[in-house]
Amino acid sequence: MKRLFFLLLTTLLFSGCAPAEWQPLTLKTADICWPPEGDCKVRYAGEMHAFEQTSRSLISIIAGKSQSGRILKPVALATGPEEQMAIADQDRQGIHLFAPRNKNYKLLVLAGKERISTPVGVAFDDAGNLYVTDSQLNKILIYDAKGEFISTIDQAGGLPLLRPTGITFNRYDNRLYVAETLRHQILVFSRLGEFITRLGERGEQPGALNFPTHLASDREGNIYVTDSMNFRAQIFHPEKGVWSTFGHHGNGSGDFASPKGIGADANGIIYVAETLFDNVQMFDGTGTYLLAIGGQGGEAGQFWMPSGLFVDTGNHLYVCDTYNKRVQIFELLTGTVEVDKQRNGGTGK
Repeated sequence: MKRLFFLLLTTLLFSGCAPAEWQPLTLKTADICWPPEGDCKVRYAGEMHAFEQTSRSLISIIAGKSQSGRILKPVALATGPEEQMAIADQDRQGIHLFAPRNKNYKLLVLAGKERISTPVGVAFDDAGNLYVTDSQLNKILIYDAKGEFISTIDQAGGLPLLRPTGITFNRYDNRLYVAETLRHQILVFSRLGEFITRLGERGEQPGALNFPTHLASDREGNIYVTDSMNFRAQIFHPEKGVWSTFGHHGNGSGDFASPKGIGADANGIIYVAETLFDNVQMFDGTGTYLLAIGGQGGEAGQFWMPSGLFVDTGNHLYVCDTYNKRVQIFELLTGTVEVDKQRNGGTGK
């Protein structure tokens, strides 16, 4: 009897050594395309509300179900080279980190001994390291691909960081770009966190900024900036040094009132989350308005104050539908978007 008990206990212990497995809890509740008439260019693919545990480790069996994977206030999202996903969640004061290869999930709430306060931006480098901007701590937090804390960036060129927000890792030059909102600049670091330079100053001309908030980069090396209080977006290339701009203040199609998340797909289509219009507006590479996705509400394809967005390498658009407490996912179909501007005229609300 003792031997049987020992065998059972040994089996339980060794089987329980394996970490619990997780998966995103996703739902698809509708079949919607944009534009609603003609060839579908953007298709609603579903929404994600949480990460759920699908198997249990010994620790979770003894202590009960482990940490909740519920998404409460998503404001930024990024995916990594092995399809890792990071979601900045301000109500959780942490980062949802999911690795699909081993089905591992963590809620990152600590940076060493310090607690994450107000995460705003997330980005992966090509080695899977994760960078997090915390606008309250005035720091950039760095984690390895397993979610282990590495180090902190808290200054640039001898000055303490002042409200770091948007962040992107540009694989074209292997540099990290960070919006320093209250200094109206873009900071540039090496992947190791070494400060390189500052870009921009406060103003209205191309290359000047007025409270920049969100950043993105594409495979060609272009950097996209939400220049929020100039009510526009700007695009520049690290080598070419030429800044182009599009957008202006207004409430019509293609106008901006509170632009936030920004990104671009493989075809050069640019996506901007417009928080006050509760939609995502689409532009071609020259900044010409194409169409809008969404509208106010809580149904599939609708938004309630969307903030961050991200376009992955598989041509999926992730939108942080912040006050609906979810991330909505859209499939970006191949080809270019052609829109009858008269059909899509009117207000952007």
